[in-house]
Amino acid sequence: MIPYLNALPLTDRFKTGEHPFSVSMDLPAESCRKLEAGEVDAGLVSSVSLPEIPDIRAVDGICIASEGPVESVLLFSKKSPDEIHSIGLDPASRTSNALIQILMSRWLKKPCKFSPFQGNITDGIEKMDAVLAIGDRAFRFAMESPSLVAMDLATEWKHFTGLPFVFAMWGLRKDSPLSPGLFRKARVTEAVKRIEIADNFSNANGFNALQRQMTRRYLTENLHHTFGPRERKGLLLFYRHATEMGLIHPVHHLEFV
Repeated sequence: MIPYLNALPLTDRFKTGEHPFSVSMDLPAESCRKLEAGEVDAGLVSSVSLPEIPDIRAVDGICIASEGPVESVLLFSKKSPDEIHSIGLDPASRTSNALIQILMSRWLKKPCKFSPFQGNITDGIEKMDAVLAIGDRAFRFAMESPSLVAMDLATEWKHFTGLPFVFAMWGLRKDSPLSPGLFRKARVTEAVKRIEIADNFSNANGFNALQRQMTRRYLTENLHHTFGPRERKGLLLFYRHATEMGLIHPVHHLEFV
């Protein structure tokens, strides 16, 4: 499982109670590696990796997606988007790295130099025009420095395609004894429970009243966790662009179970 706030409506129920399987917390890249290596039966992984991992299927009906704004996959800069020529990529998520390259090339028609960047966001935007950040780090930094948000990637994708963007899904190995229904059943659908999850996160991070309100909005409005026809269409369109640009190299036609 990935240790981000955006995943909690899909993972929170696995963190409590007894289950006939073990649970580990990993960053998206490590979750993908474990799933590909067969070290785990299932993993909540970046959507870009699903067609590249042999012998897995995607759990249908659930995902981490946004119609925009998502507020946790952000491009930070002191410059406007039309002044950006160099971007530092976040090594934690290949999906977001691929998405920003698609958006800059095919939506904004802006040639950019992309390079990996690890470190403080503030330092990064002094060294290059913009820095991509994801997850809780991006969410918190945007709260503290809203004027530095140059682009919300889910919003730009929606403007580009008219579709939601799917950031992550459960990948399940074909030989796994686990049922896809296990993951669908675990999804938190009740608004009151999502608010409780948000408040627990806020308490753990010492958020003030405004930050608490933003965290609630994030889990109840910015994100959704249902994978339906529009999400599938958006995901397949993302795969098409990423494949054409050489950003991914699919090894199978992704099945949904």
